[in-house]
Order: sequence, then C-alpha cells, then structure tokens
Amino acid sequence: MELLEARAERTSSTSRRGLAAWRGWRKAADQERGGEARGARQSAGEDPAAAAARPGTYSVRPPYGELPARLHGRDGLLADLEQALAEGHEQVQVLHGLGGCGKTATALRLARHARDLGQQVFWVSATTNERLLTGMAQIARELGAPDDDLDHAWAGRSSALDLVWRHLNRAGERWLLVVDAVDDLSVVASEHGPSGDGTGWIRPSRSGLTVVTSRVGNPLLWGTESVCRVVDVLSAEDGAKVLIDLAGEVGPVEEARALALRLGGLPLALHLAGSYLGKVRRNLGSAFGAIRARPVGDFTGYTAELDRLGAPLLDAGEPLRFGTDAGRLRRLVSHTWEMSLDLLTQQGLPEARLLMRVLSCFAPGPFPAVLLAHGLITPEGKSPEGFQDGEAAVDALVDVGLLRMVDVNVSIGETGAANAADLCVAAHPLVLEMNAAQVRSGNGAAEIWRAAADVTRWMGGDTHAPDQWRKWQVLVPHLLAALHDAPSDDVDSLTWFVEAGWAAYSYCLASNHRDQARGLLTLMMERTAALPASRPVVGAIRSQYYEAVSNVGEARRLFEESLAERGPADMTTLEFQFRWARVLQSTGQLPAAEEQLCAVLDRLDSPATAAKGLLVRAVLVHVLAEQQKDERAASEAQALLSVVASDPAELDLTVLHHVGHALAEGRHTDQAESMYAMLLARLDEAREQLSPLYRDISLQLLDLLMHGQRGRAAIALISRVLGLYMPAANGSPAHPEMLAELIQTRLGLQLELEEHGDAETELRELLRDQLRATGESGLLVIELRIASARLFMARRDFAQARKQLELAEEAAASAASGTVPRWTLPLWTARCLCAQDRCAEALSRYEQAVALLADDPDGMACVMEEAAGCLAATSGLPRRRV
Repeated sequence: MELLEARAERTSSTSRRGLAAWRGWRKAADQERGGEARGARQSAGEDPAAAAARPGTYSVRPPYGELPARLHGRDGLLADLEQALAEGHEQVQVLHGLGGCGKTATALRLARHARDLGQQVFWVSATTNERLLTGMAQIARELGAPDDDLDHAWAGRSSALDLVWRHLNRAGERWLLVVDAVDDLSVVASEHGPSGDGTGWIRPSRSGLTVVTSRVGNPLLWGTESVCRVVDVLSAEDGAKVLIDLAGEVGPVEEARALALRLGGLPLALHLAGSYLGKVRRNLGSAFGAIRARPVGDFTGYTAELDRLGAPLLDAGEPLRFGTDAGRLRRLVSHTWEMSLDLLTQQGLPEARLLMRVLSCFAPGPFPAVLLAHGLITPEGKSPEGFQDGEAAVDALVDVGLLRMVDVNVSIGETGAANAADLCVAAHPLVLEMNAAQVRSGNGAAEIWRAAADVTRWMGGDTHAPDQWRKWQVLVPHLLAALHDAPSDDVDSLTWFVEAGWAAYSYCLASNHRDQARGLLTLMMERTAALPASRPVVGAIRSQYYEAVSNVGEARRLFEESLAERGPADMTTLEFQFRWARVLQSTGQLPAAEEQLCAVLDRLDSPATAAKGLLVRAVLVHVLAEQQKDERAASEAQALLSVVASDPAELDLTVLHHVGHALAEGRHTDQAESMYAMLLARLDEAREQLSPLYRDISLQLLDLLMHGQRGRAAIALISRVLGLYMPAANGSPAHPEMLAELIQTRLGLQLELEEHGDAETELRELLRDQLRATGESGLLVIELRIASARLFMARRDFAQARKQLELAEEAAASAASGTVPRWTLPLWTARCLCAQDRCAEALSRYEQAVALLADDPDGMACVMEEAAGCLAATSGLPRRRV
C-alpha cells in the first residue's frame, strides 16, 4: 500500500469537492434548465393554448399525509430547527444524509409545527427543474406577484429568482419554505453562480426560514449562509419503535431491536420492513412483487428471510399503488441509491458506480480511501475502460452521502494515544448489499470482480512490522469477505485474492490474532481447490493447513512430493519438512519430530537462512524439553541466545517471540525475561498495545516474574496491563475473565507484601471507572467488589467486606446469565463468615457453592476440602482457619 499511497500523492490534484466539481457540470445543466423553462408546461405536439387552459394540479402545500404518526429519534434535531424557526434565524437549514434517512419526514414535521404556529408554509420539490420552476412561480403568485411580472420573468426578460425572493422578503407574515430533494445542486443555482452563493433559488431571509433536504452535505457547496445538519440513521431502540408502529406486536421488543440493527437503523428500510409485516398481519399476503419470500409474520422470521434473499426483499413492503414515478422510486432501496449514481454519471463521473460496485465485493466496514480511489489502476498502469478519476468519484460519493469518511481509531486506556489507520470510507450496509445484488444480476460481474482483484494487489506491507499492523487490521475483514464471494471461474483474479489472504494470514500469526488466522486459513484452503496446484501459494496454504489440523499423512506427502521434484535443499522442501515436523510434534511423535527438525537445521547453515534457522531451533528446544532432554534443550537455547544477542533489532517479532518461549523452556529465565521486555518495548514504540501479541507476551512475562517470586515487578506489570485494558466495555480487546484474574492476582501479591493502602486506592479507582463504563452489572464490577471484600477481610473489617459482597450479589442478580460463575459469591460469603468463626452459617454457603459446582468435580472437591475446617468446628473439633 505504500507504493499506492506514493502514486496517489503524485497524481492527486486539488480536491474536486466544492466549486471545481460544480463548474464542471454547469454548461449542460444551464442548457437543460433553459429548455425546461421555455417548455415546462407543454407536451410534444400539444397546442400551447390548450395547455394554458388545463387546470393546474401542482400544489405548494406540504404533503402532510406522508408524515408518520410518530417520528422517532429526531427530538434533538427538531428542537434545533424549531428554535431556528422561533428565533427568526436567517441562515438556510440544510438537512442532509443518505437517501432513505428520513430527511423529508423531518422537514414535514417542522412544516406542521410552523403551520400550528400560524406561519405560511410553502413546499417545493426540486427533483426536476420543471417542478422547481412551477413551484416557485406558484409561491410568487400567492405572495401577490403581478401576472405581467411573472410572464416577463418566466419568458427570460427579467430575473425569475429575484422576483420570487423580492416577494418572499416583503411578505407580510413569517413563512417557512421547504425545498425538498435538492440532490442536483445545479437545479437551484443561478446562471453564473454556484448553488450556495445566495443568488440562486436557495437564499437566506429575515422574513422567514428556508429549509432544504438534500443528499449533498458538503458545506463548501452550500456556502457560508447555510447550516448543514446531518439526518443520521436511528438507534436500535428508535428503530424498534418504528417497526412496532408499522407492524404491531409481532414479536418481542428484543427481536425488533435485532431487526433494526440488521437494517442499519435506516428509516426507509425500517418503514419497508414494518409495512411488509403489517400487510402480513392484516392477511394481505406474505410475498409482494417479484421476490419469492417464505411466509413470515414476525421480526425474527423477517430477519431470516432478509439474510436469505438480501436487501431486495425490502421493496416488497412498498405499496404498488404509487406506480413507477420518481417519487415511488425514491421509496425503493433497489432504486433510491441508483438515482444518486445516475446523477453522478450525468455529471461526468461514471467511475462512481464502478467504485460502489467494487466496494460491494468487500466487507461493510471501513475501507482505505486511497485503495478505493487509486487501486483500480494496476501496478502496470492499466485501468478499467472509461475509468479516469477515482479521487473525484470518491469525493462525489461522499458529497451525495453514499460514502462517508471515517478515521479508524482504537483508544489505548486513558493515555489518549491511539492506533489510527489511514483515512477510510464506509457505506451503509444496505447500500453495499444493493450494489452487490446489482453485480450478481448484471452482465458485468466478471469485470467488477477483476477490478476488485486489482485493488487487492495493492494490499501490501510488511506483515511482521508492528507499524504496518494498523492497516492489516482494517484489511483482514475485507479479504475474508472477498475470498468468500469471489467467483471461481477467473483463476487469475482468484489467485490475487488468495495471495492477499495469505499475506493477511501472516499478519494474523505475527500479531496473535488466532481466530482471524484460523478463519482465513480454512477459507483459503477451500478456495485453493479451484487453483492449479503448481501455483506456489497453493502449496504454502495446504502445508500450513495440514499443520493446523494435525494431518500427518498429508503433511508428509507434500514434503515427499517437493523432495522428489525440487530436491532436499530447496527452501520450499525445507518449509514443508518443517511443517511436517510441527505436525509430528503436535501429535506426540516427538522423536520423529526431533529427527526432522535436526535435518532441516543441517540444511539451514547459510547467513541468508539465519532467521528461519532460529525459528526451527526454537521449536527444537520445545521438542527436546517435552522429551525431558533438559541438557540438550538448554544447549540449543544457548545456541539461540548467541545468535540473537548479536543484533536482535534485525529480527522480526515472530522469530523473537518463539525465541523467548524457547529460552524460557531452556531455563534461561533472565534472558527470556529480557527478550519479552524488548518485544513489549517494540510494540510500545509502534503503539500496538492493543494487539493480542502484546497481551500474550505480557502474560508470559508475568508468569516468569511470578515463578521468580518477583512480586513488586509482577504488580507493576499487572498495573500496566490493567491501565491499558480497563475500564473494559463491550468490544474490549481483553477478555473480562483475564482481567478478573489479573485483579485478584495483583491483590494477592499486595496482601503478601502488606501493601493494603495501595491495594485499596487502586481497587477504588478501577471500580469507579468500571462503573462509569458499564454500570453496576458485569463480571468486572462483581470481581472488583469481591476483591474489595477480600481486602477488607484481610484487615478484619468484616462489616465492609459483607457490604461489598452484598453489592456484588445485587450486581450478579441483574447481570446477564452466564456473566459470573454462580458459585463464586456463595464461596466468598462462606469465607467471610468462616473468618468470623460463624461456621454454621458458613457451612450453608459452602453447601450452596458445592451444589452449583455439580458439573465440575474438581471444583467441588476443592470447595469441600476448604469447608472441612468449618465442618470440624461445628462438630467440636479443632479446625484450620481459612
């Protein structure tokens, strides 16, 4: 990706978002608008006199009938708009957002509010130039403009724009003007100015408030006399309310929330889904239009059908009575966003549709903007036919709301530092689903997937360098999605996807993202079935897969075939032999594994293969230690140390990680500790503290410190880790169970060292921050209260200990099922009672804990052994104090 970024830096010109883009569209738009002004009310061949005699059916009254009974999730936005209306703000209010976000509904609610206040309300559609001109003429007429002035202006002998606004500014009562669906800004601009310069159809006024709805939200295009207010998607809570309003009680609220999340909170989609379920509930059928939907009558069933059929199912919820006019098309997910792409094509940016189609081949998460804008141009300089300016197309897609720019930041604790990927673009999931459906149903699917494959060719970077991991973290989900859906009949394109996946797999291994690595490897193994075995990446993936699933026979077969074809010294042969040795190790065939590893080491004796030799030797140390060949293991570990000590900075983290394990296994504890500390320092430098590798190395270093009885160093390390990962909310990179164990481990060390004051302060701070993040419920809050109780028990302050345990019990009662092991609290309550010599009461709690451990014989035995002291005391026998 660095090469692509450099190319983008060279080829990028001044951003076309703003006036430059607008001027590129002016000439054609002016010509079209002039023609419409001359013949706006005439059909082909129609007598002008007959046309003039026809009754007018155009209205500038708001379509209040389209306003939903309840408008959810817009209270804050409406409050701001109503304040602007009440205080007489001059600035134009631009309501912008993705098509289907509810801009028109929000404007309608404001219009009704203005009507209730007694203001004049005008509503004009800007979907076409004809509609806008007709509406503005009607407003001028209602405000008292003489017919002669209107005739002169509409004949082009004077300014129609100034005429209308002269009468609006002189109106005797306050008014609200809503100009709806201003997606083509040239429609509202004057002949020689941009849309936001105050000379077109959209102007600020002291006499009333102008509100515009548009998919374009770029403030540069609207000018300084406008305020841009985004109309965003709805929360799951508000989305569920919309569904229930339309569908009725057809399922639990939780299922409605789940469906709202699946629809991405998009009001249009929520309306269509709710309307569909409402029809089914009224026994009007379960399938509408061309979609063959299975009978569904509840939220869960609809979600399942949506997963099966995709976003086109949504259009079945739109009533058919509206016909096929532009208004109805805007209410269909299959068309509303295509209208935006049609507009961009008319404005000279056909690349926009291609970019959206290519983006739909990947996952719905953030996608690097530089890849989308420039990645379709291959390293050889080739590009799809007609593709000229990807950067301008990306900017235009952002302007019309089909894309949004996002910074991918992952905060690190309370330090304010962050892992930040490059600037990315993101689209609403339903927008991508509809584009993917267009790819599947169109004739150009092969070309789209070839273009997507060209984009993956730029997905590069050193997978072992931590400062590149931020990019890979963003790319992995996209490669998983593309690998899953890419067609098999284009071998070259599929190879590019697989090779990019192989590089991503290397990153996952290096950073210890094991789950992602497992998913990538399994998927790549499936997709290589369509590739020739002669391609190098195919053998590499199969060898790695056979190691992962411990398939000794297939791993050996790959090695022997390479041995026969390439010879024993070939690096591919040695790689396959090493993988075979790893499989032998994992299946317990240790002598055979040792033999193969030694054979590989004998071949890796050149400086060029030193790093690979270190990895093989590190594995050999483990194999020797597992066979209790301690002296040989220590000797091989010493050999590792002598190589690494010369220049460890030149070695990648994967090798050093394995070397650290081998040193610890070979009883070179101090050197292993130094190796782990160096690894953590390199990850700190790259700001990769949130990577799984950082977490795992920290735990391995902690294990060494604990075994070396270095309590204070262990406390410092635990404090460092807890500072990084707490408070922990949903989506935390650290498992709550791990953090809970660290909390208890640190407290145990502090109690041994009698550092009660430090322990209390740190527990109080952790609890305070965790309560702010998650409230009273959750494993960590409960664990922190148990730890506090444990501290108070050590101080023999049993009243405070009991209070903390009671609070923990209350939190456990409100926590989700399975959040906390149910036996934990009875056990700690028993210990608290036992420490107070209240053994009879303690025994009942021990019995409760034992009953809850019925499925864990080992845990049950430990609790019973601990309870034996209390049992002896109640029998009059001496007991050991807990």
